[in-house]
Amino acid sequence: MTGFGRANATLGRRTVGVEIRSLNHRGLDVKLRAYDIQLAPEIETEILQLVRRKTARGSIAISLRGEAGSGEDDPFGIARVRQMHSALDNLRQQLGQSEPLDLAAVGPFLSAAKLAAAIEIPASSWDNLAPAVETALANLCAMRAREGAAIRADLEQRLTSMRALVEEISGLAAGIPGRAARRLEERLTALLGATPAVDPARLAQEVAILAERFDVSEELVRLRSHFDHLAALLGGQSKDAPGRRIDFLAQEIGREINTLGAKIQDAAILSLVVDAKAELEKLREQAQNIE
Repeated sequence: MTGFGRANATLGRRTVGVEIRSLNHRGLDVKLRAYDIQLAPEIETEILQLVRRKTARGSIAISLRGEAGSGEDDPFGIARVRQMHSALDNLRQQLGQSEPLDLAAVGPFLSAAKLAAAIEIPASSWDNLAPAVETALANLCAMRAREGAAIRADLEQRLTSMRALVEEISGLAAGIPGRAARRLEERLTALLGATPAVDPARLAQEVAILAERFDVSEELVRLRSHFDHLAALLGGQSKDAPGRRIDFLAQEIGREINTLGAKIQDAAILSLVVDAKAELEKLREQAQNIE
């Protein structure tokens, strides 16, 4: 699921901004980047462990960035630009360069100086930084929870539609053996005529074979069981993140629906099978977005 959270931490005279973003991903991929900051390895480990404890799926990007403190008179660093420009202009004169120094030439030197002056965050600063990380993470999780509620409502609607389609298939499938038996008898009568008469016992045996061939009761039982399990997962009856379980159930449901279509070559039922597959595909796509 997608989400975003942000918070600030005050470390001495400087402010550090913490941003956490998440995108959809099949697994859990957590990346940490620090801008203008040198993080102690212990801090990096603490941040990554904290995020992994709170999330189970998604591409998570964590960024820490040094920001201008509220008490700074020059948040845009104009004085530093002037200082660097003056130093470079003095160097130009010492080297005997006649052309005036272009302001654009100051940028690369500012970046190098900024990198050299990066804020160092030692391991002892974790107690001051941790609340900001936790706040940003809580904001992220709250946003993901809101999106998850909307996705759950959509998944429940898909499940209701699939239940109705399968029950309709079940009703039509119950009449398939009888219709097949009548078609068989009509064809035999058309081929053989009124005489010689078809042996009733032999006809009953063929009808029984057809009934067994078209029997989908086991597939229907398994589908209903999968639907009940899926409803329980959507209802929150799972101790861990249900996303992967829903993925697995979607695969099993798709397998049973394909079997229904393969065993019963009936136009009306095949149309319902196509509709059920369409609903299942939408459910599967949404399931990729949740934990």
